[in-house]
Amino acid sequence: MTALNVEKQQLLMKLLRERSTATRGPRVAPVPPGTPVPLNPPQARIWFSCRQYPDTSEYSLPELRTLDRALDLPTLRAVTVELMARHDVLRVRMFERDGVPMQQDDGPIEPPVTWHDLRHLAAGEAEARATASGNEAARRPFPLDGPCFFQIIGFALPGDRTMLAINFHHIVIDGLSRAMVVAELDTLLAGGPLDPAPPVGFLDYVAWEQENADDTAVRSDLSYWTGKLSGDLPVLDLPRDRPRPATSRRSGGTVPISVPGPVLARLRQLATDEGVTLFVVVMAAYKVFLTRMTGQRDNIVGVPLAGRDHEVAESIVGCFVKSAPLRTDLSGDPTFRKVVRQVHETVLEAHDHQTVPFDRVVAELGLPRLSGVQAVFQTMVNVQSIAVGGAADMGTELDTNAAMWDLAVSLFVDQDVMSGVLVYDADLFEKSTALRFASILEGLLAAGAGQPDARAFELPLLAPAERERVLHELTGPEQPDIRYRTMAQPFEEQARRTPDAVAVHTGEGAVSYAELNVRANRLAWVLLGAGVRPGSVLALCLAHGADEIVARYAAAKLGTPYTAIAPEQLAEVAPDVVITDRATAAQVPPGSWQVVSFADAERWADVSTDDPPVAETGYDLLRLVHTPGRPGAVARPVVAELAEVAELRRTHPLDAGEVVLPETPDGAFWPLSCGGVVLLCPPVVHRDPRPLMEHIDAYRVTTLWTTASVPLDGAGGGSLRRVFHGGEPVTVAGFPGEVITWRGWPETGRVVERGRRVAHHALYVLDEALEPTPVGVAGELYVGGEAGLAHGYHRLPTPTAERFVADPFGVPGARMVRTGELCRRREDGVLEYLGPIDRQITVHGMRVERAAVEAAFTGQGGVALCAVTAAPEGGLAAFVVPSGDRELSGTELADGAARQLPDYLVPGSVTVVDRIVRADDGAIDVAALLDLRDSGTLVEDEYFVAPETDLEARLAAIYARLLRRDAVSVTDSFFDLGGHSLLVFKLIEECESELGLRPSVQDVFTGPKVRELAATLGAVQAAPALEGNLVDLVENPGAPLVVFVHAASGSVLPFYEVAQRLGGEFALYALQSLPDDPQATIEEIAARYVAAVDAVRGVAPVVLAGWSMGGCVAVEMARHWLLRGEPVAATLLLDTWAPPSFMSSAAEAAEVRAACLALDVLRLEGAEADAAAALAELTGMVERNRASFLDYWPEFYPAEVELLRASDPLPADAPRFPAGYMDDDRGWGAFVAELETTEIKGSHLSLFDPEHVDQLAAAIRDAITRRMGYEEI
Repeated sequence: MTALNVEKQQLLMKLLRERSTATRGPRVAPVPPGTPVPLNPPQARIWFSCRQYPDTSEYSLPELRTLDRALDLPTLRAVTVELMARHDVLRVRMFERDGVPMQQDDGPIEPPVTWHDLRHLAAGEAEARATASGNEAARRPFPLDGPCFFQIIGFALPGDRTMLAINFHHIVIDGLSRAMVVAELDTLLAGGPLDPAPPVGFLDYVAWEQENADDTAVRSDLSYWTGKLSGDLPVLDLPRDRPRPATSRRSGGTVPISVPGPVLARLRQLATDEGVTLFVVVMAAYKVFLTRMTGQRDNIVGVPLAGRDHEVAESIVGCFVKSAPLRTDLSGDPTFRKVVRQVHETVLEAHDHQTVPFDRVVAELGLPRLSGVQAVFQTMVNVQSIAVGGAADMGTELDTNAAMWDLAVSLFVDQDVMSGVLVYDADLFEKSTALRFASILEGLLAAGAGQPDARAFELPLLAPAERERVLHELTGPEQPDIRYRTMAQPFEEQARRTPDAVAVHTGEGAVSYAELNVRANRLAWVLLGAGVRPGSVLALCLAHGADEIVARYAAAKLGTPYTAIAPEQLAEVAPDVVITDRATAAQVPPGSWQVVSFADAERWADVSTDDPPVAETGYDLLRLVHTPGRPGAVARPVVAELAEVAELRRTHPLDAGEVVLPETPDGAFWPLSCGGVVLLCPPVVHRDPRPLMEHIDAYRVTTLWTTASVPLDGAGGGSLRRVFHGGEPVTVAGFPGEVITWRGWPETGRVVERGRRVAHHALYVLDEALEPTPVGVAGELYVGGEAGLAHGYHRLPTPTAERFVADPFGVPGARMVRTGELCRRREDGVLEYLGPIDRQITVHGMRVERAAVEAAFTGQGGVALCAVTAAPEGGLAAFVVPSGDRELSGTELADGAARQLPDYLVPGSVTVVDRIVRADDGAIDVAALLDLRDSGTLVEDEYFVAPETDLEARLAAIYARLLRRDAVSVTDSFFDLGGHSLLVFKLIEECESELGLRPSVQDVFTGPKVRELAATLGAVQAAPALEGNLVDLVENPGAPLVVFVHAASGSVLPFYEVAQRLGGEFALYALQSLPDDPQATIEEIAARYVAAVDAVRGVAPVVLAGWSMGGCVAVEMARHWLLRGEPVAATLLLDTWAPPSFMSSAAEAAEVRAACLALDVLRLEGAEADAAAALAELTGMVERNRASFLDYWPEFYPAEVELLRASDPLPADAPRFPAGYMDDDRGWGAFVAELETTEIKGSHLSLFDPEHVDQLAAAIRDAITRRMGYEEI
């Protein structure tokens, strides 16, 4: 095997040595035992992240190994002790000193080994139990103040086999070190000897490295990175299923990635041909993947570097790995081979400049801290080799259910295959989306390896079957059912059916169907007499009134196109005939055209009123549409307009006499084809919400067409049933009717309704290579389907050819229209609009979804409309229109938006305006709105804001001292003033020392401004000392109460997440044990808890939900209220077993008692994270609760109870219970009048875990709604 195929990190270290970037043989002095040593930079970064997110296991490195030999606990303990003796990092403990994290080796400690004998189980069940137990252990985060940072769990399996669940915290070990330790473990378990221990320990090396830092190299590397990462850094904008939250939960999932042998062979050959590593080729494919998924040519991917800058470090076990950002720009149209070469150069540069710690780079860049976004890069790739049969053999990866990046790829390579996982942030992506990402990446790896000289952006993204589905199942057109030859024919039929019915209201009177048809016929005959023939062009220069519709139908009867324009546009259009009226006749300039005027209508009395003969011209033009921003008039054919009317009649039938208010007279064709009434209003009415609503009320309008932003709250006095709206959004709060969103363009007509295509159109979301994008990926919308398209731009072949392009997916000769709109398609085929391609907004490198920002304002009381745009000074500017006569405060609105949006999306200014100003083409007039800002309300005060309270003043002084500022405004952010991760710990220490209040890391991140953090600390300061058992989880005055009852641990913490999911419907409380609660029976505990709930319940219904032993307490509470004549609405047992007293024999009851006593409740049930600080207190509380449960003898409860039963068994390391105790009814069937059982996912101990909490909340909600009337909820 050549050097190019050796494991990536080893090859690159060799390369670096050849390039003389490493030194040899430093003399490293030993650190005496018990000496504190500061963490190295990679460790410090992990420490800070773990403090910020203490409840995630994202830094766990677990694996499950299966051995084909029997082991026992003494043997496993002995080899673990030997490993700990060889490597000091396996013995360290960590702590803070003066805000600085330290590590210290205090000598031998108890090996963290546990053992479970599963040989009594069937082989398959034993392996499943061991795997489940290993996964549960992997998901439990290591406490930073724990005795050590690794764990080994052994499982004895049937058939003389053993499974080992091994888990390390990344803060003490990296991937290379883990491979070393596991290889040594394998050797020791096999009875083989080990090489001598490394002469230098990890703490020795860390201390030496800190004393011998090369400041010159650091400064040089820092200069490189600040240049490489200059300008606005892109923030990864993958197609998400959910908006990025303000605070990440760090919850994740994994999906598999697999690259088969033949593809791997081609990837290796490409690497050999280019003189690069396999990692570089994989990274090139990933870079192409990111660009194709996001449209971002400039992207940054993080990679781990070995970080072992000296040969002496290569044999040391510890955490050396560094992060490096690989920034590339794939502008232009590179081949895949050129992408490989660019990535290769970037990788070499990164290795040449890896001396400086990554956190130092971040601090030097001074980047704005974006809520929920990792600094610099949001995705990472790692590729590792597996030496077959050697030290790096991998076990089975365990799932930690955690993610620190939006997306991360981890691949392992052996001789025949490359496989691994894609880890995704579950806050952002569904698993189905992650599976799609993995499939696309696998396809790009294969395509790049097979076609390295193909254009990178032309490599196929979709498998053939998926491409076919996207093109035809989701986009294919249906041919319209068109029975007419002209737009006049359906109207003529209606006029014959209902001649006396009102057809048009103009505000000056009503016109019947018969009269409208007579007037249109007369004009048609007059035009024929003037020489108008099919193909002639009519220009309508008419004032507001019924004649606008008369002229349109006259043109339709003759099969000649019309265009409605202003007189000053006539020279540009050069029509054959101009139709005017009294108000406009004098405005028409002289020209080559004839003029026919309604001012002469009295002379037409003798003209025929019969329908003229139907034009024999086939499907010719109906009208020419002049729209600002278009290169010319769009030629709309009759067939397109007939298809649209036919589709509207099919999908939205009108009752006779319904009043329709179209935005222009062109909208009259649909209602007048089926007996409706058209209300014509002057254009000014449509631009002003107040007169628009007055007209709707006065004429009892049922249907409104609009493209403007319209507030509909309370509109129409009850008459308005439906609103068709396109373009800008409408405000629909309080509107009970149907709102039908639509999109269309003059070139295409109305093509989308409610996000779905109209039948006679084909919709394609395409990338730059005119290839269909995958589901969820943004691209430009193209519209096909000849029946709905315009013919082009009238008499302008060049612009027509640019906009109307060949449809590669249609029949030969078919065309499609470029819309210029950025869209993406959901899995169900619905289109989501992201705005015009040339009007996209980015802030700090992140594309802004304007609709989400605008919704944060329109969702607040008193706001009718909102428009958000980019501000020239950076950030966003918001403009809001009040509803009615409400007075709005920009500052208060911004505060409200800040509670819903990440910091970077909160507009820097909020201006109250009377309307949203628009340009001629209907788009928001950004320049005009920005000019209005001086008269609006600015949110951010650019001047110093002094403290208002003593706490704010003292906190501002701490900020100033730490950040070396003369003075700090209460609106200043800790991070904007130069605060960074390590200073956060000093801030926390200072707050505790100076104020007696200790904020958490998360407190500082979520409220970094002086005023925000002071408010958080003030709330803690003002909170009363914990006195009672009842904890308020979610306030909702007047709503039904849902009261959770604790398990044996006494903690209410497990209920927090499920309470948040139920908070909109109920008031949520939880009952907790207190350390000083006396020993009591279940009945006595229930009586005390009933009194606590009585103090807050009022007359609201009560639902009880008890977990584990809490279910017993819940039943007794329910019995208490039942005896008082106040039955609860529902009693829910969350996987609660009846006490041992229900067992049929004393022996079985004793066995249950013994198993219950053996349960390590604090470890298994998950008390608070800081429980270890008060372990003795907590242990005493648990033992009191356990004794209460074991001594409980329930009486018969004469009412209904629902048991939500966990579907999964207890973990393998839990004590064994008799089979009879595990019955489906958990023993409650004998004690309650009626028992309903529902199975829910998870085990007894994992019901409240992140992956199950949504289902648990849904099951609780369903159980409640089945027992309570909706009027109660």
